[in-house]
Amino acid sequence: MHMRKLNIVGYLLFIAGVALIIMGIVRGESHVALFLIFPVIYGEGALSFLGILLIFIGIFLIFLSPIHWIGREHVHEDISSYPPVFPEESYTAEPELRVEPRKEKRYAGVILIGPIPIVIGSDKNMVMVALTVTIIFLVIFLLLVLYG
Repeated sequence: MHMRKLNIVGYLLFIAGVALIIMGIVRGESHVALFLIFPVIYGEGALSFLGILLIFIGIFLIFLSPIHWIGREHVHEDISSYPPVFPEESYTAEPELRVEPRKEKRYAGVILIGPIPIVIGSDKNMVMVALTVTIIFLVIFLLLVLYG
């Protein structure tokens, strides 16, 4: 129950901070800019300060709530109600061992930070597939921006 309360308080503080910053923008105390691809909010005055402070506290509480809950979920449970882990029947029969061949997982991904691609992948073929798909999407995006 405490986790839900922390989450709710965190979200409410975050929303209140955003509302204060919007009020600051409307009143001319706060300003919004774009540095490369990163949005920047700056201002002077109480609304800007309180808005940014509430946003940081809200995000902190949202991230803190799962940590607060660790180890508290099974505190009041009775262990004797669970069935035994190794029942006696399992010792009498020989277990069947089946060995299934493992399939190797292949993956790749592209992170675009502005015009700079960062490519990760498990093998060279998957990296090439990811780059090809990325180039196709970038060409489509450029065509839509230029001619759309």
